Amino acid sequence: MNDAVTIPDTLCFDLEARDGAPYRIFLALPSGEPPAEGFPVIYMLDANAGFATFVEALRRGAVRPQGTGVKPAVIVGIGYPTDGVYDRARRTFDYTAGPSAEARTGGEGAAPKTGGRDAFLGFIEQVLKPEIARRCPVDPLRQTLFGHSLAGYFALDVLARNTPAFSAYVAVSPSIWWDEERLVAGLAETQKAAVRLSIMVGEWEQALAPWQSSRPEAAEMQARRSRRAMADRAKGFAELAGWALGPSATVQFALMPDEDHASILPIAMTRALRFVLA
Repeated sequence: MNDAVTIPDTLCFDLEARDGAPYRIFLALPSGEPPAEGFPVIYMLDANAGFATFVEALRRGAVRPQGTGVKPAVIVGIGYPTDGVYDRARRTFDYTAGPSAEARTGGEGAAPKTGGRDAFLGFIEQVLKPEIARRCPVDPLRQTLFGHSLAGYFALDVLARNTPAFSAYVAVSPSIWWDEERLVAGLAETQKAAVRLSIMVGEWEQALAPWQSSRPEAAEMQARRSRRAMADRAKGFAELAGWALGPSATVQFALMPDEDHASILPIAMTRALRFVLA
C-alpha cells in the first residue's frame, strides 16, 4: 500500500468556564498544510467516552478522501476531568435547560440537577472556540456540533434556538423525549438557514432487540422504549426541521438497521464525517 498514513497530533488539556468549572478538552489536529480558509472543526460532546474512536475514524477516512468523502479536520472533544466514561451529573446539567418531561410528570425518580444549557453553550462560544482558533487555523464557516443521546438532544436544542452557532449538526440517538415541546417551540421561532442536519437512530432503540426479549426486565424495557419513542420522535423532528429551516437547509434522517443505543455510535461517527466533510 503506497498511501501514507498520518496520525493527527492529539492534545489534552483542562479549560475553565467563566464560573470556574473545568472541562477536559481533547484536541486532534490534522497533519499537513491547512487550506486557505482553515480546517473544518467538529465539536464532539461526551468526549471521555468516544474521542479516540472518532479520531481513528477520521484518520482512516482521510487516507483516501476521493473514495471516502472524508477530508482532514480538527476534532475538539468536550469532556470532564474524570476517570470515568461519563460525568453523569455534570452532563445532565450542561445539556438541559430544565427537568425532563418524565420528571415533571412524576414518571421517573428523583430528578437530577438541570438548567446549565445556556452557560455551557456560552462556554463553547466565548471560551472554547477562541481557544481552538488560537491553537490552529480553522474555518469559522465550517463548524459542526456532534452529540449522542442526551448530548444529541442538546445539539438539536442549539440548532432550534441558536441556529447560527454551527454550520452543521449531528444528533445520534437524540433524547428528544427529554423535552420535545421545547425543541418544537424553538424550531417554530428559528429563521430559515442553510445549515446541515443529520439525525441517526438505531432500529433497536424503540423496540427490544432479539437478544433482549428473554431478559427478566424485558417488559419494563419495552414499556420505557415505547414511551420514549426514540425512532418515531427522531424521524418526526427531522421532518419538522426540514420544514422550519427551509429549502436551503440539508436535513438527513437515517434509521440504522440492527443497531441499539450503544452500538450505533461508531458507525454514526463515520457517517457523520462523510456528511459534514464531503
